[in-house]
Amino acid sequence: MRRIGCHLSVAKGFVKAVDNAPKLGATCFQYFTKNPRGFRGAKPLNVVDAHEGRDRAEDLNLLTVGHTPYLINLASPDDELFNLSVDALVQDLVIGETRGSYGVIVHCGKPKDKGVEWGISRMHNALSEVLGRDKTEQTMILLENTAGQGSEIGTTVDQLLAIIDPFPRSKVGFCLDTQHAFAAGVLEPGNIQAFEGFRHPAFMEGLKAIHLNDSKVPEGAKKDRHELIGQGYMGMEMIAEILKEPRWGSIPFYLETPVQAEAQYADEIRRCRDVLSSEDAT
Repeated sequence: MRRIGCHLSVAKGFVKAVDNAPKLGATCFQYFTKNPRGFRGAKPLNVVDAHEGRDRAEDLNLLTVGHTPYLINLASPDDELFNLSVDALVQDLVIGETRGSYGVIVHCGKPKDKGVEWGISRMHNALSEVLGRDKTEQTMILLENTAGQGSEIGTTVDQLLAIIDPFPRSKVGFCLDTQHAFAAGVLEPGNIQAFEGFRHPAFMEGLKAIHLNDSKVPEGAKKDRHELIGQGYMGMEMIAEILKEPRWGSIPFYLETPVQAEAQYADEIRRCRDVLSSEDAT
């Protein structure tokens, strides 16, 4: 059965999130490793809670993945922000490993006016530094494709592959965000088969997570604006095509749709399951 889950808060503890996931119908979930909009002031990791949540998730057959703070910029030309970003990602890998998560998702960076090639080189420097300090054994870095806002890199499959090229595939992989890909113009409605990633075995091998989101903006708008499943410009037909695509294999889907409360994710997950059930019934 395809794994479908959502983003859950760990503000009340990792164990609480693990217990909440099955109530929503989730078979996997994502969480923020720390405050998503800041570097400082994060609470120390509760190791007891992390280990208990890890064990409970294993008992429940739940996969978990972390997501880094939004302020991380591994392509920043500002040395202070660059170094803070590297430090934060090293910490986040430890948090993910302690919680038993198979990966930590991080957005590709913004090199500002330095250009794409400089940005890719800067990310090489960042990832080299992170992996040189990383002591985790199981938790991967998963680079998330971007919508192309401002100077964002990582909008295309070629750019993503160039970023991870120097690194072990066991340590660095990908997370595909459907809304970002749609807004960047690389995932087309009615033409999922043309997705460039399918023609690159290295990309498919490295793809370990999919953010399943509809879009508030049209194709090619280059804006990061998520919408509820089936209620945006992508629409239910395109969402269904993505869900049913066999080449995604066993890759987990994580919803990041703009729900008003986490309980609403149950409806979002059910809608996705209904699509897959209708296929099974034919």
